[in-house]
Amino acid sequence: MYNMRAEHLATGNGPDLLWHVLHRDGRTLCGRQLNGKETVTEGVLEREDYCRRCMNSVAAVVGAGLVGASADAQEAQRA
Repeated sequence: MYNMRAEHLATGNGPDLLWHVLHRDGRTLCGRQLNGKETVTEGVLEREDYCRRCMNSVAAVVGAGLVGASADAQEAQRA
């Protein structure tokens, strides 16, 4: 299971939240440095999105796990 942290970004359209996936040690999967504090402002409408590099890393790990499970299942069927 992964933890996530929102990063506040100031844009021309107002504040945005960009969600990153964190390693167990607190580093982001994409390598971006986040400030030490989690910030989610209530009452302010913000656009939210997910970091594509973080999401691609998670998808690769999950996909590899599924491929591995499938290969194990195929090997068991052959035996």
